[in-house]
Amino acid sequence: MSREYQTGYYAYQSGDFSEARQQWEIAALNDDPYAQYALGLLNYRGDMGRPDYPEAVKWFHKAARANHSGAIYYIGLLYYNGHGVNYDQFRATEYFKRALQADPGNGDAAFLTGTQYFHGRGVRQNFVEAAHYFELGAKADNHAAQFMYGALLERGWGQEENQAEAYYWLRRATLGPITLPPGLNLETPMDPMAAVSALEARLRPEEITRIDKRLQTEGFIPN
Repeated sequence: MSREYQTGYYAYQSGDFSEARQQWEIAALNDDPYAQYALGLLNYRGDMGRPDYPEAVKWFHKAARANHSGAIYYIGLLYYNGHGVNYDQFRATEYFKRALQADPGNGDAAFLTGTQYFHGRGVRQNFVEAAHYFELGAKADNHAAQFMYGALLERGWGQEENQAEAYYWLRRATLGPITLPPGLNLETPMDPMAAVSALEARLRPEEITRIDKRLQTEGFIPN
């Protein structure tokens, strides 16, 4: 990270967006992908007054040339919503996958790739692929992905039914907020607490105890 990027970062944290943009533009023009990504986010979020999606696209593409996973993901999100680019679910899915290739820990990219396969948007509907990507997102601690992976395991969609494993992932989903990317509208909101309660009634006490111990051992809940 360049000195100008870091100066811009501290300016941004203090609320001085003009200074942040000025410093990041200096760094970005010297091919700093962190600054290019930061400028993309600055324009995407509308920190200077209102979103400027074409400008965001420009800077995200520059950062994407350096294989910046976050920038690649946001290009996908722009295609997903048709902001600054033509609405194109096929391109959106392509970029979500590329973001995940650049960073296998990008849980947002994994979750959205899973939703594309689950709903058949930009790809042929495939619950096996959906479960695969939801599992990647779940392991990256994306709580929405954990909820979806648990729901698929509970129903046996895309992989073998496993009620205990479903319970584990649904419990994980209760441990943080369910945050959805812009443009993803669900007919039924995700409610991991309700899903856990419903599944608990179908599990044996020893299965619940085993999952509790697993969560404790992994440090997700106190002993």
